[in-house]
Amino acid sequence: MPRELPAKFGITPHAARRLANRQIVTGGAIALLGAAASATGLGSAAAGVPFGMAGALLIAIGLRTRSMGVAVQVVNKAHNLAASGQREDAAELLDYAEETCRSRYVLRVIDVQRALAAMQRGDLAGALVRADAAVTRRTDPLAFHLEHATIAAAHALRALLRASTGDRDGAAADIEVARSSPYASPEVLARAALAAAVLLERSGDREALRAHLLRERSLLVEHTRPRERALVRAYQRMLKAKASSVYRTGATREAEPAGELSAADWAARISPDAAPFMRAPALAAGGVEELSRAGVERADASARTAAEGRAGSNRRPVAKAIRRTLLLWVSLVVSFLGVWTLLNSGQAPVAPDVERLPAEPIVGPLAIVLALPIFFIVVLVGAVLVNVVRVRKLSQRFVAAQVAIAKGEEQRGKGELEALTRTRAPVAAAQAHLALADLSERQAELPAALAACEAGLALLGTEAARAMAADILLPRLLAERAFLFAAMDRSADARAEMALLAERYASYPFLERARLRVALVLRAREGDIAGAARLTERDADVPLNARDELLADVCRAAVSPGTAGAGEVERLREELRIEPASRRWLSTIAPAALAAFERLGEHGDAEALAGTEALAESEALAEAEALAEAEALAERANVRQRDAGVA
Repeated sequence: MPRELPAKFGITPHAARRLANRQIVTGGAIALLGAAASATGLGSAAAGVPFGMAGALLIAIGLRTRSMGVAVQVVNKAHNLAASGQREDAAELLDYAEETCRSRYVLRVIDVQRALAAMQRGDLAGALVRADAAVTRRTDPLAFHLEHATIAAAHALRALLRASTGDRDGAAADIEVARSSPYASPEVLARAALAAAVLLERSGDREALRAHLLRERSLLVEHTRPRERALVRAYQRMLKAKASSVYRTGATREAEPAGELSAADWAARISPDAAPFMRAPALAAGGVEELSRAGVERADASARTAAEGRAGSNRRPVAKAIRRTLLLWVSLVVSFLGVWTLLNSGQAPVAPDVERLPAEPIVGPLAIVLALPIFFIVVLVGAVLVNVVRVRKLSQRFVAAQVAIAKGEEQRGKGELEALTRTRAPVAAAQAHLALADLSERQAELPAALAACEAGLALLGTEAARAMAADILLPRLLAERAFLFAAMDRSADARAEMALLAERYASYPFLERARLRVALVLRAREGDIAGAARLTERDADVPLNARDELLADVCRAAVSPGTAGAGEVERLREELRIEPASRRWLSTIAPAALAAFERLGEHGDAEALAGTEALAESEALAEAEALAEAEALAERANVRQRDAGVA
């Protein structure tokens, strides 16, 4: 018997649970109609079989919806815990999901998460085992587009792992599969591009690597995770370094496989020669998560009331749903009465002459009785298949639009997204509005981004739409709206929005990222640049985008240029100089942080240079100490061998 889900994780019933319960109850009612038809139908059970089949189909759909909802919540919660550094809790949740879930789609997602966690630890062999499982596992036909998107992600991840372990042919094959998939998101294409970069770096072809980084710059900078983005920047620094550079040739660093690797040690496993060029923040003393949580979930009563009002205003009146449910029950009752009437009408009065009993009135009602539920089953299955095909086409169009934007074709991608907002599928239209909100925010057009968020939320007014979007889409819209509130100096609304998000969508897989983004902007808008810098003083892998990471880097450099180093300060200056869009975004979102960074001047440069020299000196000292310790260990080993020989 599977163990119960620990209460400490705070996972509440899924939003689709009520909808699933309705499906189960309706299926049970239809099955009862079939049983009643069999009991009264000409002494044969054939009359109730189609009703029973239809009821069983609805019950099966309801049970699958319930089980999938719980499994997806558990896996999403594990993803959020892993991103915030709580690896053991994440592993416990994934263990629970593997024990209790039978969905091949969910198990594939678990394989990908396990592979990512193993890669994070530097256990490339273990990560490859899980990535292989994610690629080769049988697909779930009822989750077609989700399955193929996850398979493309698994191929991209396996490509990076194979490239890191020297399997050039295998990596190239996985890269090709990921790039050719119509379900490959920009994040998947970015990881495939990084795998190609690792192959080029390991081959020693620096010019080809330089051209690749330039060609795929938008994907590699905008759509990679923080550590992967840091590796891309390490490649850029490595290519700039001259032969006489103070940087040393990288060597594989030894670390405990079960522990958490620093960014530099992780890079040494993926691409050893790039490890000396890695730059990552140091581990904080602790309390960063609590700091960000306190910064975004401290809402006053009036703001909380306003946030609840906004959440309620997006829900459409339930009268329409009630009318639809009543109509369904009336249809079922009328069908049952019709069946009853037809069955009774087919019974002839008792007569002494058996040959005069009419046969056709008996067969006619039976045929109608069988045809009614069969027609219902055909319509239900047909509707499911049509919906699957429609969702697949909409998913491909959405991914194509996202990829076009990621590759710099913003007008074409934006036009396709605007067309998708007019589709009759509310979830797909809301997803397009979210993508438009993200695009507008990237272009520093905050009012347009907020309007797109509101439009997307308005489309999710029905209970069914909210249940379908409860795992990622709906909380992501709320998180983006909270971020925009923070950037538009509506700090009370931002905090209240985040408090509701954490309360109602505790299993949102990007909850920690949302907290960090909003807290970072709130402190930067309030002029607390030091507080904003403290929020990001850790080496966790919270999946911030490139713009958020730029804001964090600018805050850290402005507060402590010596810790950042002269090279990091110069990199930030160059990025702000050659990327006008990034500068425009930063000046709109956090003008105080940008101004503080630009005030560094000569004093800040001197401090950064001193910090760089001190860092190089400490690294040299650490190397000398490690070498001396290794020599001492070798000497002690030689002494023990000589003593053993004498004995």
